[in-house]
Amino acid sequence: MITVIGTTFPESWQYGPEEIDIFNSTAEQIKQHFPEQKNLLINTTWFGPGFINNNNNWTRVNELINNGDSYDNLFLLSVIDPMYLRDQDVETIQTGLHIQNTYLIGMYADSPFEWNFHSFITAQKSPAYTEEEISPTIFDKAFLLYQRKPRPHRLELTKRLIKENLLERGIVTLGSNDNHDYDWTEGDEIPIVLTIDDDPADYKHNGKHDEFSGIPNDLVTLGRLDIWRTCLLNVVSETEFDSWKPRFITEKMWKPIIGLRPFLIHGQTSIYQWLRNNGFKTFNHHWGHINVETNPDVHATTVEVLRYLAAKTNAELMDLYTAMLPDIQFNRVRYYEFAKEQQYKTKNLFQ
Repeated sequence: MITVIGTTFPESWQYGPEEIDIFNSTAEQIKQHFPEQKNLLINTTWFGPGFINNNNNWTRVNELINNGDSYDNLFLLSVIDPMYLRDQDVETIQTGLHIQNTYLIGMYADSPFEWNFHSFITAQKSPAYTEEEISPTIFDKAFLLYQRKPRPHRLELTKRLIKENLLERGIVTLGSNDNHDYDWTEGDEIPIVLTIDDDPADYKHNGKHDEFSGIPNDLVTLGRLDIWRTCLLNVVSETEFDSWKPRFITEKMWKPIIGLRPFLIHGQTSIYQWLRNNGFKTFNHHWGHINVETNPDVHATTVEVLRYLAAKTNAELMDLYTAMLPDIQFNRVRYYEFAKEQQYKTKNLFQ
């Protein structure tokens, strides 16, 4: 027996069909592997007390509790986004429904059933770039920092880069909250908008897309290759920044690996070790005098690395790239292996 609760992205949205497919597949696998037990599958997209005004899924769980229902197994499925339930919310479900076993499936850090959706969906959707298309001829810029939604950590880094006069040595974008009913700046009174000569309409591949003051919602490409080819370091401005939040690894992390570039993470620094644990190379030893991975001030260490690279000549940047190239090429090969492994896990959860 299985009870299914949850909301998915609409089918018309980008990645909506894929989330629906994985949700349905997970339910079928649970029915096959736990046929004699009572099972509760919850898709955690927009699920919890914080979404009670958006849907009735949390209310449904409380109705089960109030009815005195009980379940052998609880399956919490996170397909695209991490789960943002508080520990006490999970405990409420477990205690209220007398759960014997809990399974965390999908985008859960270090779970036995962890897999990364964004790795394999990006591999499927990204253009098949040839090495010639993305290899540099000369590095005019030390770094590339694409930012769209103006989350607080992105605003803070951008302000520091402006203060350090580093914008000229890189390409930096940042959108604003124009025409949006939610405030990513969390009340910041000094909006900063940085755009390039780019048309967001060129990135509307399918499904729902929005833009922040001219910054396209580009989930699958490297953007303009004339820009990509001239920048050495890709600064990965991840969605989540705080170390205490669930680790979240999106398509942003895979773009420099697909695009044959070294990377620096402006976000949760635990991702570096996660990457190494999964067979990837990282590049922080090339600026080993800067404590990138354990210094809690990620803004400061990011600026230090960019300042270090900005001081180099274009020829020195090319020499550095040449030294990194074996690891860069290794990562690209490993990425396509890893993406296949992650997709396999979604269809073979309990083997």
